[in-house]
Amino acid sequence: MLDAKIREFYDDKMRPVGDWLARSGLNPDVISVAGLGLQLVVAVAIVRHDFLLAGLVAILAGVADSLDGAVAKARGITSPFGALLDSTLDRLSDALLFAPIAWLYAFSPGGPGAGGSWVTALALVALVASFLVSYVKARAEGLGLTCNVGIAERAERLILVVAGLLFDVVPLMLAVLAVLSVITFLQRLLHVRAQIKSAL
Repeated sequence: MLDAKIREFYDDKMRPVGDWLARSGLNPDVISVAGLGLQLVVAVAIVRHDFLLAGLVAILAGVADSLDGAVAKARGITSPFGALLDSTLDRLSDALLFAPIAWLYAFSPGGPGAGGSWVTALALVALVASFLVSYVKARAEGLGLTCNVGIAERAERLILVVAGLLFDVVPLMLAVLAVLSVITFLQRLLHVRAQIKSAL
């Protein structure tokens, strides 16, 4: 939902930054990998129950995730592999958000999750649902269809995660995110089904 509404505006604002980085010769794939490195820092911070640090670094990781595309466009070196790498690292980044939360609430000695198995379950549901949301879109595009719909696309998910970490309301954030991600998965599935039926 937000992706569709603000993508053009955001891309326009990021273009000068992308142009500046492109002049340095920086490869967009390096930015993508650096973003994953930042996500590893987020994961470690979560496991250590330092949600404030995790939230702040997650913002930087989100910026890096958008910069790689801006630099690729500025340098004119967009490629199918670059798109594949970016999508793959996005999935790894999602895992590095939800898996550490699941671990923290399930196993961390003296952490916030002593006995918090229901929070662990929510984290796993949110992880699987976010994967499904992205998978349906990728599979639809592979079939030559469009799938830019849904109440909780990647931008919304990132905003919710960052807010949950910064304000230390992780269980609430996970509950909202799990519900919205499941709804988005169903929205995309039905959207693709309607396109297929109309083409018959």
